[in-house]
Parts: sequence; C-alpha cells; structure tokens
Amino acid sequence: MPIAPPGDPFPAMDGHLQRVITTVDRQFGDGVGASVFPPDKPIVMNKVSSLDAMYEVVVDGHILGRLRFEIAKQQYSFVLSLEGGRRISMFSRQKWVSCSDDVIPFLRDGANLLVPGIVGCDSEIEVGDEVMLIDSMGKVIAVGTARMSGEAMALENRGFAVKIRGFGDPTDPCTNPLTASWTDVVEANEHDLQQIEQEAIEFIKKVTYDRDLPVVVGFSGGKDSLVTYLLVEKALGTSPPLFFMDTGLELPETVEYVHEFARARGADIIGESAGDQFWQSVKVFGPPARDFRWCCKVLKLGPAATAISKKMEGATLSFMGQRRLESFQRSIEPRVTSNPWVPGQISANPIQRWNALEVWLYIFREKAPFNPLYAKGYHRMGCYLCPSSPLAEFQQLETTHPQLYERWRSVLLDWAERYGFPSEWADLGFWRWKHLPKGQQALAKQLGLDLRVDRTTSSQEFRMDIVKGISPCTASGFSIEGQFTMGIDINRAKQLLPIFGKARFSEELGALRISAGDTSILVFSSGSVVIRGSNKKSVEYYTSPLERALRRALFCQACGSCIPQCKQGALFIADDGRIAVDPSLCINCLECNDWPCPTYLS
Repeated sequence: MPIAPPGDPFPAMDGHLQRVITTVDRQFGDGVGASVFPPDKPIVMNKVSSLDAMYEVVVDGHILGRLRFEIAKQQYSFVLSLEGGRRISMFSRQKWVSCSDDVIPFLRDGANLLVPGIVGCDSEIEVGDEVMLIDSMGKVIAVGTARMSGEAMALENRGFAVKIRGFGDPTDPCTNPLTASWTDVVEANEHDLQQIEQEAIEFIKKVTYDRDLPVVVGFSGGKDSLVTYLLVEKALGTSPPLFFMDTGLELPETVEYVHEFARARGADIIGESAGDQFWQSVKVFGPPARDFRWCCKVLKLGPAATAISKKMEGATLSFMGQRRLESFQRSIEPRVTSNPWVPGQISANPIQRWNALEVWLYIFREKAPFNPLYAKGYHRMGCYLCPSSPLAEFQQLETTHPQLYERWRSVLLDWAERYGFPSEWADLGFWRWKHLPKGQQALAKQLGLDLRVDRTTSSQEFRMDIVKGISPCTASGFSIEGQFTMGIDINRAKQLLPIFGKARFSEELGALRISAGDTSILVFSSGSVVIRGSNKKSVEYYTSPLERALRRALFCQACGSCIPQCKQGALFIADDGRIAVDPSLCINCLECNDWPCPTYLS
C-alpha cells in the first residue's frame, strides 16, 4: 500500500495506540478512538516527514489519518484521511459539516467549501479543527480543516468555511470484518522472514570468516540491536559479548533491560560508563544539536575506542543494528564499515536492508523479550535528551520520567538566559540546532520569538586572530604574532604542547616556550602568541596546528578517542582529567593533532 516514504512501518503497541485513541477522543468524542482502533486488529504506524513527530496510522490496509504533534500547542492532533473520516462518522456526532448537493460537483473538481454551500454544521467547531463533510444522505464525501468556527458558519452569509483535503464519492467505510493477532501476522509472513533471516545469517558467517576478529554485538537496548544479537547467536552458535556504552543518559529501564538480557544469555558486557560526564561537558560545549553532535563523540565513540583498546586488544568485529531506513546518512553507508573515531573497530550491519516491521515480526516470532519502554509508547532507545528526538518525545519524557526532564530543562533554561533567548527556546525545542534551519526560523517567527539563527559556546569562540602578517626579521628570520580570543591556562597548555617539541615553562612571565626544530613558539597566559622561524613556510605551518592543540588542551572532555591512536603510547589522561602527552615517548609527529576530536566540531 502507498505509505509515505521512506516507508519504515512498525506495530502500534499499547503506548502508541493509546496516544492515538486519546487524541481521537479529544477531537471527536469519548469512546470514538477505541471503536475506530480496536485491540483485535494489527494496527501499523509509519513515520512521516514533518516539522516534528508525525505518523500515518494504518488499519485494514487503509491509512485512517496522521497523528501529528503540534509544537505550538504541545499536543497531538489527528489529521483525517477520507477513509478515517468515514469510519469516525460511524461513532461520532461531532465536527461535521453538511453541504448542499449542488456544491458537490465543485468539490469534486478541487474547490474548497464556502459558506453558501453549507446546510448545517456542528456549532462546536473551532477554527483549525478537523471536520467531515457529509451530503444530504449523511455520507462522508470529504474531510478538511475548518477555516471558520461553527457559529460563524451558521451566522455568516459568505466566507471560506473548509479547506478540503480529500474528496470521494459517498460510500461506506472499507471495514474488514476479520480480526487478527500479531501471531497471525507472523505466520502469514513466515516465508519472507525465513528468507531475510537466512540472508543475514550467511552475511554474518562470511564477514566473521573474512575478518577473523573477536566478535561483539553493539547493544543499545533497542529493537534493532536485539534482532542483530539473535541473528549473530544463530549464525555463530554462541552468545557473544554485548558492546554497550552507558552514556549516563540512558533511561533506567534500558540499563536494567541490557543487564537482564546479558544475564539471561550468560553473556559478558563490554563497554565503558560515562557517569556524569555529559553534565560536565555541557558546561563547555553547550547543548548538543543535530548539527553539533559532540555528545556522541564524548559519551559513545571515545569510550568505545578506549574499551576496544583496553579490553579487546585493539581490534574487534562489531555487529551493529543500523538500518538504512533510519536516516539519510545510514542509507548511503556501506554494509561493512569503520569509523575514524573508533580505531580498531570494524562494523557490520546484518539487518541494514530490513524495515522496522520486519524487525518487529522477527522479535515476535522468536518470542524475544524486548525493552519495556516500547510498550509505553517510545519509538527509539538511547540518550533521553538526544537532539535528534522530536519534541513529542521530550513531552513523553516529562510524563514518564519527570525528574530527568526537569534536570535537563533547568540546564536549557540556564543556556537560554546566557544567550538572551526566551524560555520557549528551551521548551519548544529550538535548542536542538546550533544553526536554525528555515523551518524552525519560520516557526519562531510565527510564534513571535526573537531568536538568533546561530548560537556559539566558549569552545567555538576560542580562536587565534593574526595580529600581524608574516614579518621578516634580520635577526631571527621570520615571525608572526597572534592573539587568542581569551586567556590561556598555561599549566594546562604545557601538558599537551610538547607534541610540537621541547617545552619550557616560565611561571614568572606566565609563558610557555616550545622549540619545534628551528621554529620557536611562545604562548602567554594573556592569549598572545609569537611564532618565529628561519623561513616563512615553517612559521605559517604552525599557526593552525597550534590553535587546534590549544583547543584540545583547554576543552578536552576525556573521551579518550585519541589515546589508542597514538602508536607511541604517548597520550594519556592527566590527573586533572584532560589529555596530556609524555614527552619522553612523543616523537613530535603531530598525527594526533589531525585525529577527530570533539573540540574541533563547529
């Protein structure tokens, strides 16, 4: 059936279904939702592109409407399809507009409904309501959005009454009298499930044979990693370790589920715990954003690199639950890949081509225990304050875990005050972008909010401005002078700047001098910098690397991603919790200065 692209449908579980029913009841009357969406039929939802959360709701092979989260109202609405209007009209006496048979030909040709064509209507209709148009026989012929209130429709002689979305001939609803369970659905699709299972198992066996590395399964506590684990078990005949990074931002139910699953399987959990690292890092980087994902690097990828280095001898084959339908980025990634942030890890994706409905049917078929948060209406597992989440999920977090929600909201409100933004910046989810996209800019304008398009934090504001260009000097060759936008903690700088060469610290002058071959670098606590060398090229060469190295030194969040990449073993986390170099081991290759680092993100 023609669901909206990319087409990643999933079963509506209790929490999802209850959200639909509650919304329909609010719009069309108590009891209507349960009648239209009964528990004895498999109901499917499909995510639709929108400004926030929106899902098609499918019953009997028909889309009955779209459940859409309204950002301004902070609640869901149910946007009717024609079939949805027909079914709801069987149980509701609300939100109806009766039109004259004379105007039906014009509606069929795409016209909207004007006041002269109205015979009668529900007086409780408000502007913006979803309404059903009925003909003289009481049959639903169209659905749309009210542009006038019911009272205005009854009193006015002219005006634009209803914006028509869908029109059709007056017929009865296409209700299927048969009922079914999800067990019936699994049995009906058994042949297809066997095919995709076999293909995934063969893929796992081949990749394992080709790579000959220790195997783990990336396990987030979500449905995709669960199915991946079940497939790897079948393919290899053993229960491999779970590779689980506890970011400190997982919901407690997820952490409990992961550990219970491991115990039941007799499997080890390999990984690192970030503890409260996020709450420390957010003070430096500010709220993470969809276009500023420092959180993943600090809380997941860096610790993953550390775990592989310490616990798996530096190399592993990780089977992951990534699927191409989840995002555009994942749709273009190869099935076997590596990540520069996690050296030593080869990632393979057995279910890359599966859709969410196939994932869930496989779980149902295997009778595998899954994360209980899905039944509560959550759509994804992971960090509960992920900026990629729709605003609707933060509203849900407020309901299910109010203390976690309030802790994060208080941080957002502090940043809003720092930026000079109104509280709506935090409450309406504008914080989820560092640079507001056009849709969010339009929403802010619509709501009358004064928000800057871009926001910055101290780590991004840190830069070196060249005070003078390259200056020839008869005594020492060439020199360049610069000034950083803030003062420099020289004690911190001296922990890392020896990657350039021998460093000497003068406490009296508040300065650090580094000898890099025939080039000298002077860094002062005031933020001033002087680079001198025998030739112009060497002086220019060190400006950008110096800025990067100082950024790493001052804003390091101890993710550890750079440590296992140093072939000399010269990098380590110092007593102050940030990166440092052992000068006795460092060979001044500067390779570490080019590796991925969260402090470089912009």
